[in-house]
Amino acid sequence: MHDTMLHTSWNTSYILLSVIIAVLTSGLALELARRYSRVGGTIAPVILGAVLGYGIWAMHFVGMLAMQIPIGVAYGLPLTLISGVSAIGFLVAASALLFKRTPTIPRILTSGTIAGTGIVLMHYVGMAALQLNATAQYNPLLVGVSVLIAVGAASVAFYLFSRVIVASLTRTARTSIQLGASMVMGAAIAGMHYTGMAAISYLPQPLSTTLVSGVDIQGLFYLVLGLTLTVFVSIATFLFIEESAKTSTPIA
Repeated sequence: MHDTMLHTSWNTSYILLSVIIAVLTSGLALELARRYSRVGGTIAPVILGAVLGYGIWAMHFVGMLAMQIPIGVAYGLPLTLISGVSAIGFLVAASALLFKRTPTIPRILTSGTIAGTGIVLMHYVGMAALQLNATAQYNPLLVGVSVLIAVGAASVAFYLFSRVIVASLTRTARTSIQLGASMVMGAAIAGMHYTGMAAISYLPQPLSTTLVSGVDIQGLFYLVLGLTLTVFVSIATFLFIEESAKTSTPIA
């Protein structure tokens, strides 16, 4: 049966783009949360979770486009949207728990587990949105490894997030930790995604068994890329304007 599985190849440009999205989104979300943490309340964790959740969703679907299989593929819109909403919801909940009070190791681990669960749920719900004339088969071992990667790396990233937002650091130290945190969270998202993709193989079915409908590949790419560029440009513009206003304020 293994020999009848669909052959899968990968587009390296899409893979690289997906990793860049994951890392940049993590960095921008962390910088926004760090600045808003001075205000207090719930705005910082909501921003952190919402931007991270969107970044996970965007990375996932660009990563999905990297998978090349020799049959027609489309995406069911309801599950596609549910996967994105679930990622944002879990990441907001994880961030809110982390910064509810001074972060402790148990709270960081719990937050990382919630965040990792959100990443995993988003991925496999998103995979269920894939419509094609084939049956998906999962490797349980690799599925388990993908869960461990998501939870473990998210916990490490949340620890670094707490260091950036809560601890008193010099600018150089904060920038170094912030960069590391963005890289780790990006690795959590990308590592889980591509391990999860390696866990899936497709057994082709007769063309009459599945009616492929929904959002086509090209439409999905332009939708995700357009939304992602809008998010990036908006956040970067806001950060630039705020930083410029801060540095131009005269000292009394």
